[in-house]
Amino acid sequence: MGSFQSQVACLVLPFVPKPYAASYLTALDRIEIGRWRDHARRSGYDRMVIYEREAGDFPEMGDILCLHRTGEAWSRWVFARQGAMVRVWCSKTGVDVGAFPTLGAAFESVMQAADGTLPAIKATPVRNVVTDFVPRLRRAAG
Repeated sequence: MGSFQSQVACLVLPFVPKPYAASYLTALDRIEIGRWRDHARRSGYDRMVIYEREAGDFPEMGDILCLHRTGEAWSRWVFARQGAMVRVWCSKTGVDVGAFPTLGAAFESVMQAADGTLPAIKATPVRNVVTDFVPRLRRAAG
C-alpha cells in the first residue's frame, strides 16, 4: 500500500473563463442569414456583417449580426443570440424590438418595415450594455 507523503508537489493550472456558448450564433442561425440575404437586399439593406466574439470581450458577449441599410455608415439592426432566443434592437434609435425563438422570426419582424422604421412590436425593457467597438472596427479596417 501507499505511504503518507508529508509534502506533495503540485502544479496549479489557471482556468480562463470561457464565453457562454449560448451567446454564439448557431449553424442554423448562419443558414438563416443566407436565406434572408436576398430579401434584405430587396428591402434596402446592402450588408449583413457578423462580428464574432474576440479575446478580451466581456464573457457575456457573443457573436452579433449587423444589418446595414444602403447609404448608412452604421448598422440599422443588430441581432444577438441570448440562449434559446435571438434579441433584436435598432442601433439607430436604441429601441429593443424584442426576443424571438429563431433568427428567421427576428428577420421577418424587421423586414415587415420596408422603410426601416420600427415594426409594430411592443418594445420590452432591457438592461443596456455599452460596448466599445472602435478597437474592433480599427482591426477590421486595417
